[in-house]
Amino acid sequence: MKGIRVVDMTSVLSGPFCTWLLASLGADVIKVESPGGDTARLSPPFVDDLSLYFESLNRNKRSIVLDLKSEVGRSALHRLLETSDVFVENMRPGVRDRLGCSDDDLKRINPRLVRSSISGFGQQGSLSDRPAYDIIVQAMSGMMSINGPLGGPATRVGVSVGDLAAALFSTIGIMQRLYERDAQGATETKTLDVSMLACQWAFMENAYARYLNAGIVAGPIGSRHPSITPFEPYPTADRDIVVGLGSAREWPHFCRVIGLPELADDPRFIEDDTRLTHRDELDVILAEQFSTRNADHWISLLVENSIPCSTIETVETVANSPLADEYAAFSTVTYDTGKTMQFVRNPIADRNTPETPTPRLGQHTAEVLSELGYAQTEIDALLAVTG
Repeated sequence: MKGIRVVDMTSVLSGPFCTWLLASLGADVIKVESPGGDTARLSPPFVDDLSLYFESLNRNKRSIVLDLKSEVGRSALHRLLETSDVFVENMRPGVRDRLGCSDDDLKRINPRLVRSSISGFGQQGSLSDRPAYDIIVQAMSGMMSINGPLGGPATRVGVSVGDLAAALFSTIGIMQRLYERDAQGATETKTLDVSMLACQWAFMENAYARYLNAGIVAGPIGSRHPSITPFEPYPTADRDIVVGLGSAREWPHFCRVIGLPELADDPRFIEDDTRLTHRDELDVILAEQFSTRNADHWISLLVENSIPCSTIETVETVANSPLADEYAAFSTVTYDTGKTMQFVRNPIADRNTPETPTPRLGQHTAEVLSELGYAQTEIDALLAVTG
């Protein structure tokens, strides 16, 4: 995405994750912050006074500070937008209108500008004015109702899938509109209205497909799969493993490999639907068998026979695994002090492109204003306004 300039007026997670993805793919992302900065800069934990939360989400960007309550600050923002390709924001609906960045304003400022607005419930509708965080949209979408231990209470998914889903859909939509503009010659695009709530519904595709077409109401089933078994954890002599079969075709082979060939012809377990009906009985049988040997034995045997399986890893074991290096799971960022930090890498970005550290608040204000044609006296005046 080299040559694409992105104006990033986002904060916390959903927007910054979207713009980090764009930056890691080569876009010039300019993060516009108020004099107080993105509130995520204050999110613990800290290393050397740097928020790990903020550092992770804002690599490869440049930061400028503008006081958008002032006329000169808004004028500078508009000049920046004139030279940009993409505008991303995740403010409450209506806020950008008050900054002179309504849809009509942006079309006048730069008709080729691709615009994406991320919010909890969209720019219009009865819920649009309500504030939202990840846990809110997980609850409202039904996501929490299908997550958690078997038969247990609704549980928030352990990562912020509400924010991350919106970030991913926003990124995809931005790419689509850039393609329409640059490859297909579109002269105008509609603003992407990305609702965290709607994105959660999309992520729950199977749960809603089953209800809408078969009346099946999904509920929390722990680590089980709603339509396939075995597809869950099992205890071994020393630690749990996970086994996942995709269809009835794999069932006889699996039974032979684990030393229980008689199960292949057991009428309770022959087909996918009968195995689901008798799942609890099957779980007892498989747990007893797997408990006779340790995890390494079973993983080696299952892998050798092309049966999907894994031990249950932790963040610590993954981070210290040779696989992390083999698959380039993490990138190393070097700061101007010489200190390095590691963060997850965009899996579709070029492995050989180094990432730059998160910018200090306003680090590039003078640099970007100069690129926009401001004279040094004007830059000094703008810097004085922001303190």
